[in-house]
Amino acid sequence: MSVGSRLLSVCWVAGLCGAAGPVLAQDASQLRPTVNDDAATAEPAPPSVPQLTISPEAEPLPPPERRTIEDPYAAHGIGLGGIRLYPSIGISGVYTSNVKAASSGAQPAAGLELKPGLRFASDWSRHAWEGEASGDFATYLKKGTSDSAGIDVNSRFRLDIRHFTRAEFEASYGLSQTGPEDNEVPSTAVGNRTEHTIAAGAALIHDFGAIEGRGRVGLERQIYEDVKLSGGGREDNADRNTYTPSLGLRVTYTEPPALKPFVDVTYAPRFHDNRLDRNGLERDSQGLATSLGVSLDRGPLWSGEAAIVYTLRDYKDAALDSNSALGINGNLTWRPTDLTSAVLTLATDLNETSSATSSGSVTYSARFDVTHALRDNITLLAGAGVSLDEESGSTDKTITSKLGLEWQLNPEWAWTASYDGTWFDAASSGDDYNEQRITTGIVIRR
Repeated sequence: MSVGSRLLSVCWVAGLCGAAGPVLAQDASQLRPTVNDDAATAEPAPPSVPQLTISPEAEPLPPPERRTIEDPYAAHGIGLGGIRLYPSIGISGVYTSNVKAASSGAQPAAGLELKPGLRFASDWSRHAWEGEASGDFATYLKKGTSDSAGIDVNSRFRLDIRHFTRAEFEASYGLSQTGPEDNEVPSTAVGNRTEHTIAAGAALIHDFGAIEGRGRVGLERQIYEDVKLSGGGREDNADRNTYTPSLGLRVTYTEPPALKPFVDVTYAPRFHDNRLDRNGLERDSQGLATSLGVSLDRGPLWSGEAAIVYTLRDYKDAALDSNSALGINGNLTWRPTDLTSAVLTLATDLNETSSATSSGSVTYSARFDVTHALRDNITLLAGAGVSLDEESGSTDKTITSKLGLEWQLNPEWAWTASYDGTWFDAASSGDDYNEQRITTGIVIRR
């Protein structure tokens, strides 16, 4: 081979090496360690999907958590196709100063509390599906009738139809229990009264430019189980069971980016399984609720909405007066810093009753909760609330308070501790009570 040919060969090989050098350097930079387990796939991040719900008042679930450098204590989750699951379970010891919520002769008790949970969220470019399920089961060492249970399940699905049109579907189930401290439960009841609430709804939302319209339909079913009585026999609660269909329309003026006024109207008749209740009264009714308010979206600082609400329920039986209330519904969140958030919740509700002399009660409630992160893995919680239940000219008042601490040891384990206080001031003498509750335990999540 000639000298010229050798030089050409060397230059050609050097050119390849020069071209390969930057590529190797680029690959090496991609292999740097990272907290994000998914980064190794080098796939592009999916586009952000807005979290939307059928109920304007309902807060959407937080987006799927990711293991990032900004949040090294976030749960990993379990990937399942385009869905990510976040299971958890809490196991705690609990002490209460008044296990039966008695007005006199309060009995302290210690027990065990179990809180299983599961959250899921889709990771799709279009449409969205999310939901969560949680339970709260408490049992006490003293054998008796004070064990309690609670279940909440909900799911929401958003269907993107066109650029300015979408549909939303929602379903939920709730199980709750009420003890003899409630005047709707007999004082001779053995254990708690169990209530089931099943609801489903659909909404169609269209953006008309400066106006957004939301039409919705829904159905709610409430079932009350019978209550065993200490003297023998049972209280039959079949006359409390109801179906409540609903039809609603909400119109929002969306031009102001931070402050969006809206008006909402809902028609909701209610039908009972039994035509007559235990007192021979027809409690089927027609319901109407109207609200005028604003949605607030000032970036990370302020968010939520507040509205003046008027709600009315007119009963079929002429012996029952119409029940109505004027109040405020709202859920406002203030985040003064990245470490602190405060939430104010206001609500006005109409409640059914089985009393022969009353058509129902009105409840006004307010609650304020603050969360502050001392460190990335240590969070303090504090809150207080008040509820006024007005019926037949008398008012029951309930005050609650809460203090809590959550210490995230790693992405899978956390230690929690909390104090909850309840003070009930009844309109009728002799029914007041208070309870102090301390809980501490661990939370395991994936």
